[in-house]
Amino acid sequence: MDERKSDSTDSLWRWMDAKRGEPGFEDALRRLVSFACAEWFRRTLGTVVSPEEALSRVVAARLPDYPVGDWLEHPGDHCGEIAGFCENAKAGPLPAGLSADFPDVLDLRGVVCPGNAVRSRLVMAGYPRGRVLEIRLDDGSPVENVPGALVADGCRIVSREKKQGFWAVFVVKPDNKE
Repeated sequence: MDERKSDSTDSLWRWMDAKRGEPGFEDALRRLVSFACAEWFRRTLGTVVSPEEALSRVVAARLPDYPVGDWLEHPGDHCGEIAGFCENAKAGPLPAGLSADFPDVLDLRGVVCPGNAVRSRLVMAGYPRGRVLEIRLDDGSPVENVPGALVADGCRIVSREKKQGFWAVFVVKPDNKE
């Protein structure tokens, strides 16, 4: 199952091959993607953002060509996509949807548990403190589990509203660490 596309990713592939299955490998892949996202912003916009903020923006944007949120649910299963993404971040253009400020809405309808909790945590990790994000969730397990995961990370649930066919959960990362 060798998905290598070019010689330029060989060192990344050697690292992945050597580390695959080791404790912390999936966390290392998540960090790698976050640094690639930050490099993408720096190189294309001249904007320096933290790796957490850059990853937050990319996951929240739900880019069809780069389903980073999907990959990071089980990053070890997506080494080929991650390697290609990292290579593109070094040379490719930033998608138009990423040049704007953070979105105010994260739509996770249709994303199954625990993927919706993983994505909401990734987005909130880099989301600006004090700013409210509306997270749209399906009824059932998502609206029951995602808010608890965010509270465990130090976020505060401002409100929950039942809308037509989904839940809107409004969450904020406090200005100061409480």
